[in-house]
Amino acid sequence: MSVLADGGVAAAAAASLLEVITAPEGEAIAYATRLELTRFAGNVIHQSVAETSLRLRARVLGDNRVGVAEGGGRGDDAVRRVAHAAEQARHWSAPADVTPLPEPDGGSDSPVAYSAATDAASPEVRAELVARLTRHAAAHGLLAYGAMSTQTSTTAVHNTKGVRREATSTQASMVTVVRGDKGSGYAARHSPDVDAVDIDALAHEAVDTCMRNQDAQPIDPGTYEVVASPYAVSDLLGHLSWVGFSALAVQEHRSFMRLGEKLMSDSVTIVDDCKDAALFPHPFDAEGVSSAVVPLIERGVCAGVVYDTPTARRDGVRSTGHSLPQPNTWGPLALHMRMDAGDRTVEDLIGSVKRGLYVTRFWYVRDVHPLHTIITGMTRDGAFLIENGKLGRPVRDLRFTQSIVDALSDVRGISRDRILELEEGESGVLCPWVHLGHFSFTS
Repeated sequence: MSVLADGGVAAAAAASLLEVITAPEGEAIAYATRLELTRFAGNVIHQSVAETSLRLRARVLGDNRVGVAEGGGRGDDAVRRVAHAAEQARHWSAPADVTPLPEPDGGSDSPVAYSAATDAASPEVRAELVARLTRHAAAHGLLAYGAMSTQTSTTAVHNTKGVRREATSTQASMVTVVRGDKGSGYAARHSPDVDAVDIDALAHEAVDTCMRNQDAQPIDPGTYEVVASPYAVSDLLGHLSWVGFSALAVQEHRSFMRLGEKLMSDSVTIVDDCKDAALFPHPFDAEGVSSAVVPLIERGVCAGVVYDTPTARRDGVRSTGHSLPQPNTWGPLALHMRMDAGDRTVEDLIGSVKRGLYVTRFWYVRDVHPLHTIITGMTRDGAFLIENGKLGRPVRDLRFTQSIVDALSDVRGISRDRILELEEGESGVLCPWVHLGHFSFTS
C-alpha cells in the first residue's frame, strides 16, 4: 500500500495544521493526491505524466468572524504559513453570522472507493490499456485520441470539536474520441478499480459510433423524440444538481424543486447515494460530516434536497453530509447521483421511435434559465436519425434549448443497462439510456 493510500500523509498534515491554529474554533483539511496520466493522439502515446501534491486548508472562527487560507507544500513552514494566513483573513474580515463547526457524528470512514490495483498501476499498465483501444481503432482505419488516468487521493478533515476523519479513494478513467475522415465517436469508462475498466467494450463502442457517424448530413431543427445515451443523460442530471438539488438553492428561491410535487414521469427516480459501490462512494463531506443517502426524485415527485451545516442550521434539520469546503457560495452539492434503471433494452427504446434522434452526448452545455432548468448546448460525436424504429443516417450537430424538467416529464422508456459518467468536479452520475418524448433543437 502506498504512502498516500495508508492515510498517513494527509492525516499527519491535518493534525499538524490543527495544532498551530490559535482561534477559538478551527478546521484543518489536507488533500494528498497522486495523479498519473497517459495521453494519446492519432493512436500514439505522446505524454505520460505523474504529479503528487499535498494541499492544506485552514478555516478559523472566532468573534463572529471567519478566515480561510489554502496552500501547498510540506513541513512546518507550510503549516504555519497556511495557519497564519487564515488568522489574518479572520482578523480583517467583516463580522457575520458564522455557523459553528460540526461535532463528531460517530460515522464510519467507510465505504470508500479504493482499489490496490489502481493505486499500484504503472505507466506500462496504462500503456497496455491504451494499446488495446488503439489497435482496435487502427484495424478499422481510424485514429483514437484521449487519456487514461489513475489517481489515488486521501482526504483528512480534523477540527477543534473533535472531528477526525480520513479516507482514501482511487479512480481509473479512460476517455476517448475516435475519428475518421468525416466524423467521430465518443466513449468513456470509469471505475475505482483499473482492472474493472472495460476497455474492450469502450473500444467497440467508440469505433462503432465513429464508423456510423461518417459524412453526417444536415437535418431541419425542430422538436424530436430523442433516445439519449448515458453520456447525454449525465449532463441533464448534472445540471439539475447544480441548479436545484441544493438546500441553498431552495432557500434562495432559485430551485425548481417543489417538495412533494410531481414534476417528472413516474419512471424517473434519482437518488444521491454516497454508499453505492458503482458511484465512487465516500463516507464524509468537506466538513467531516457523514454523508447520507438522499432520495431526490421519487417516481417523478420532488422528494428531497442535500444539506451542509449552514443550510441545515437554517432549516432546523441535520446536515446530509454534502458540504463543499466552507464557506462557499455554492451551498451543498449532490456528488453521487444515480437514476434508477428501467426494463428495456437500448434496441427496444430505438424501436419505439417512429421519427426522432439518437444522441450520443451533449457539448458545451450552459444554463439559460436555472429556475426553469432551461439549458442550451450542442450534440457531439454521434447524432443519428431514427425512422420507423431503425437507427439511420448520421446528422450534423444541432444546437438545443430545452428545459430538463420538461424533458423528464415525458419519459417513454428507460434501459436496464447503465454507464457511470463523471461530471465537472469529478462527481459520479450512473445513468441509463432514456427515451424522451420531446426535445427542442433550435438550429
